[in-house]
Amino acid sequence: MNKTVEPSLLDPDSYAAGCPHARLAELRDAGALSWQPGAFDPNLSNPEVSGGWFVHRYDEVKSVLRDPATYSSRRGTAVLMDPRPASVEAMSNLLINMDPPAHSKYRRLVSAMFTPRRVEALRPRVEAIAKEVIDKIAGKGVADGIYDIAAPMPMRVIAELLGIPERGELLFEISNRMIGAVDVEPEVRAEMAMMGGAELHLLGQEMAREKRGADDGTLLAAFVNGTLEGVEGEQGGATDEEAGWFLLLMAVGGNETVRTATAQAIRTLAEWEDQRDLLVSDLDRYIPAAAEEILRFRPPIRNIRRTANTGGEIGGQPIAEGEKVVCNFTAATHDPQMFDNPEVFDITREQPKTQLAFGFGEHYCLGANLARMQLQVILREIYSRIPDIHPSGEIAHQPSPLICGLLSMPVAFTPER
Repeated sequence: MNKTVEPSLLDPDSYAAGCPHARLAELRDAGALSWQPGAFDPNLSNPEVSGGWFVHRYDEVKSVLRDPATYSSRRGTAVLMDPRPASVEAMSNLLINMDPPAHSKYRRLVSAMFTPRRVEALRPRVEAIAKEVIDKIAGKGVADGIYDIAAPMPMRVIAELLGIPERGELLFEISNRMIGAVDVEPEVRAEMAMMGGAELHLLGQEMAREKRGADDGTLLAAFVNGTLEGVEGEQGGATDEEAGWFLLLMAVGGNETVRTATAQAIRTLAEWEDQRDLLVSDLDRYIPAAAEEILRFRPPIRNIRRTANTGGEIGGQPIAEGEKVVCNFTAATHDPQMFDNPEVFDITREQPKTQLAFGFGEHYCLGANLARMQLQVILREIYSRIPDIHPSGEIAHQPSPLICGLLSMPVAFTPER
């Protein structure tokens, strides 16, 4: 296979106007993989990003994610940038950057908090939060679709789940700074993200000290004490340092999926009015399927990285030891070998058993059940009260190879009376 000379998918400019679907389709049609050259990403604290193999097809993405022995999360981390060696060691404390057996050990500390039964028990509280969010804007007729609607609920849910509800506003403010404002330069956004991450890391260590020895049934207490279902870490749970990384992961990863999916749902359902009308016609029937189709059509995470531990082969392409391998979720969830008419948004679509928006295999998203439930709840609240909501001005896309996010999206709707 010849290495492509097309513009790199690692370049944030490739996403300035949204997802480059036509480009991805061309690459996917040409082969399971494409080589993407290195790029400069000013949104990162270490902006030089080396090239790597992008995996575009559904089956090949699954094959990479199910094989952590060959394709490592720890070596080089799961992010697209190239952390310095000292940073890799520190970042290996994040669950997403762990390989077996460490990943399984730390995941078990909190996995019981995310079972379907435990998540369903949270539904009444999530419904109450969603109602409060829409109550604030329903009578106005206009809002910021990101900061007024999509962003507030998931961070409050995460704060309550962690057992630090009083820090919800602080987490919300830091998270927003990390994602970045529309009107700042990329270099400033990178600095804001780095400083926000440091704040969350320190806050997590502080909260870990407060939660150590507490048996209050919260996520952070479980992580530092190892009390859930008799699971105990080597020190009775995670260290303060590890808890700092865990808070960072939850405040960004646990928040970003629902935040992005909610914003993209508003945008997508306005673009596909027939599907919005079908949804509104029977919310009970269509909400679950609509949430899944939103996650397929515009998955919140665009790409996740692995690094080859050994030489191998993907889709007939030899992969050398040490090479970067990037699973391209957007291309995979639009793979016509898996989905009929994948560029059509269809809330009646039969979905495959594996929803790649949450990853696959060892690193299947720990909070997938919670994310699904939150998305269903906020969609019900929006489309039962302000169903004609639609973008009313220019949408600012997050220029990121990692997140399919929106920086701003003014919306309008018929005010609730």
